[in-house]
Amino acid sequence: MNFLSINQTYKPQFSQPNSQLKFKANKFYTLEEVNKASTVSPKEVKEGVEKLTKKIRFLNGILKENDKTKQPVTAKIGDALVFIDMDKTTKGKTKINLFADTKRHIYEPTNIFNQFKKNDNPYYIRQKLNIVISNKDGRMSEGSIKPLDGTYTHFERNNKTGKRNAISKYFSLVPNVRECSEQNKIAEYLGEDKTSITINNIFFKIFSDLSKVKPNINLTK
Repeated sequence: MNFLSINQTYKPQFSQPNSQLKFKANKFYTLEEVNKASTVSPKEVKEGVEKLTKKIRFLNGILKENDKTKQPVTAKIGDALVFIDMDKTTKGKTKINLFADTKRHIYEPTNIFNQFKKNDNPYYIRQKLNIVISNKDGRMSEGSIKPLDGTYTHFERNNKTGKRNAISKYFSLVPNVRECSEQNKIAEYLGEDKTSITINNIFFKIFSDLSKVKPNINLTK
């Protein structure tokens, strides 16, 4: 839903001077308050990437060469849990799967202009990040991501030629000219849950970095 398309107007009733106070008592929120509550800083994304990277490296260190997790390991991001699975049973490859169930649209528009209310029963979406790492050079040879907007992206790298391919509606990848964006801004809709956006951008940051010719993130060393 595009909250910016709301065209209702609100004419204050001057016979009720306390009407604005009544809105606040009933926990109505202004457009500015909703924007602020959903804003995610680059620092928060960076810290989240570092936290997941550290957890994945730890997991990789304790698993044997032909071992895999029996159950997911968790990491707390905001008020949600990110579940991490690792599989090292395929020769020369490490498979890493991450997922988190996050809220959608916790703020809803009212019929009053620029006034929003909290959604007490938001629905959830499962965000996923699946990565296959080459043990030889630590680069992602294959990967997929399903972010907050539900748009699925698949990536493949030919480990012999270095050729990269990505299939998606929005993902931008132009080899040797312009790498993909490090932050997925498409899903940053007004009224989204902050933790959901944070996890969305953390997953996208990891995925986009690992798709580079020379990634800065190393998940296995």
